[in-house]
Amino acid sequence: MQIYGIDLASEKFDVSFLDNDGVAKHIVVKNVRPQIEKFLDKLPHDCRIVAEHTGVYGDLLLKLADIRGISISYVSGYEIRHSTGLVRGKSDPIDAARIREYGERYKDKLEDTHFPSETMYELKELYATRRLLVQQRKQLQAMLKGDDHRPDKSVTAQNIKQEMMHQLSAQIIALENKMEELIDNDEELSKTAAITRSVPGIGAVTTTELIIKTDNFKRVSTAKKCATLAGIAPFPNSTGKSDKGSHISHMGDRQLKTLLFLCARSAVVHFEKMRIYKMKKYDVEHKHMFVVLNNVANRLLKILYSLIKKGEMYNPMHIPQDPRLKMSV
Repeated sequence: MQIYGIDLASEKFDVSFLDNDGVAKHIVVKNVRPQIEKFLDKLPHDCRIVAEHTGVYGDLLLKLADIRGISISYVSGYEIRHSTGLVRGKSDPIDAARIREYGERYKDKLEDTHFPSETMYELKELYATRRLLVQQRKQLQAMLKGDDHRPDKSVTAQNIKQEMMHQLSAQIIALENKMEELIDNDEELSKTAAITRSVPGIGAVTTTELIIKTDNFKRVSTAKKCATLAGIAPFPNSTGKSDKGSHISHMGDRQLKTLLFLCARSAVVHFEKMRIYKMKKYDVEHKHMFVVLNNVANRLLKILYSLIKKGEMYNPMHIPQDPRLKMSV
């Protein structure tokens, strides 16, 4: 399989590949539809494109490659950089060559990346827009709070800020309504959303976040992977005689992590099993509240993924089977 390493940018992308004689070649392709189609039409059918995930800059390439059935893998820049060891020098052609070398080295570990459905793609854009507006509203709220300490205020400035607050809130509500409409009108997404919201503690915002970040629980297919994505999965930290226990990574998705912790806070109040678990760990074993909430968040994900796999809503009356009975069968 021939590997094509691509370094993406807004205007163009650099391509690195080996010719039939094993000599490294480099070409530049404009990041516009006609040029991308011309480039893809020249590729052998059994090749694989490997590119660094850079957001919307690679969406057109991904969609056109998907239409043609060309295998393509988008990999995080962090993973590529930490797989090449100590390197010196940086340029677009060098980056493309490093991406190609990564693809050749880890060819058996590469996973296909597919362009999302129209509904999912629009849902992602709406959610990104909502997140931007929420950030702007927070900044404006902080500014208005600071204005309370001003000895004198500009009436014009205050009126404009208040009007902007109302506009942002109205736009955020409109985006949320549209996202809810998209999910409700899609049979698969609406079923997933209903199952997710049936778990005590998980609300509408976290449901949408999980659907988007996990590609409707298909790309991130297990609770462990989702916890790793959010940065709440504990990993052992020991070597030789030194054992520092298990720790979480600080490199997860902060937005998803924050939402899962909010779900955990709600679950220890409204979810009977989690409330008992919190009392045991916090009140009896005197664990730190952060550790307790992190464990609760992981348990919520395990419950959710189990329900998604079964296609069932959460049933508070369900009694799980004794694991010892499974072992004896």
